[in-house]
Amino acid sequence: MIQGYWHPKGSASRFSATFDVNDLQRYSVALEDGTTYRGDVSKLDISERLGNVARKITLEDGSIFTTLENDKVDELFRGTQKLNSFIHYLETHYRAIFVAVIVTFASGFAFFKWGIPWTSEKIAHALPYETNELIASGSMKFLDKAMFDESNLSREKQQRVSKHFYDKLALLSLNDEKKIVYKLHFRSWKMGGTEIPNALALPSGDIVVTDKFIELAKNQDEIDAVLLHEMGHVVHRHGLEMMIEGTFITVAVMMITGDTSGMGDFGVGLGTALVSSSYSRGHESEADRYAFDKMLQAKIDPKSFSNIMQRMTEYMAKENNISSESDDKFLDYFASHPSTKERIEIANRYSECFKAGLSVCK
Repeated sequence: MIQGYWHPKGSASRFSATFDVNDLQRYSVALEDGTTYRGDVSKLDISERLGNVARKITLEDGSIFTTLENDKVDELFRGTQKLNSFIHYLETHYRAIFVAVIVTFASGFAFFKWGIPWTSEKIAHALPYETNELIASGSMKFLDKAMFDESNLSREKQQRVSKHFYDKLALLSLNDEKKIVYKLHFRSWKMGGTEIPNALALPSGDIVVTDKFIELAKNQDEIDAVLLHEMGHVVHRHGLEMMIEGTFITVAVMMITGDTSGMGDFGVGLGTALVSSSYSRGHESEADRYAFDKMLQAKIDPKSFSNIMQRMTEYMAKENNISSESDDKFLDYFASHPSTKERIEIANRYSECFKAGLSVCK
């Protein structure tokens, strides 16, 4: 017999009562005034145990019996509250709590580290290509308003680079994604008075190259190397993957914190996030490999890629008084194309394949 209180349905009042079960088939709730409520045990809704918080047993008529005698409730309904017993075990055993915390953090880490990227990649490649255009809609207007200025390159220079891009490079991806329509944009980009040498691609196929990047490139091959890298991001849908990942993370955080006030703002930052976040290291490596393979196909020495990457790194380091030892970290922060030693070494390895006359490099 369990001592507690009986609460009528929809009322805050309470009455002292006792709860009892007969052969685990029928229950009875007896009030002090002699009133008794009976019913089937199978119709009861028993709340899970949470420390020493009062337990709630909801009767089939909607009234509630509450009690602090949690141990008696566990004993009375032993075998029918397996989840409750497990939760209570965790709450009362520190080692179990520690293990549960570790498992929770490990699962969460695995979900964000591998689960979301894997799922995002599958979704991005399952969606029709038109999704890329929808995602990038309005992005160029935002970039021009928030980041870029009009290009100072001569009209002749822009036309020469554009014609080469459309006549030679754009054709190389026809077998990869026939629906891609590339558009080359020339812009000036300054940060704190420093001209930024860079190039970036939107999921729609819009590729932006900055004046300083064109200025630092010593020949067309170096420009081609970077443009092919950007085409790799478009072909492999890295921009769309990144947006899907961001949406997954936002939803996950909202579910964890219980804050859904930002659900209506999903569409606001889709285009802007493409330029506010760097691609993952995996995305960069995949775009590099795409560029190097296409360079071999187009008879362009991949050494051009490492040359321009190294030159941009040295320029940014010099402009901001950064030592050569910290070049990689600096460029990781200020550009979407970190010029790491590993990437340069891979480009040089592909260059050796190029010099050997190979069209495929493993």
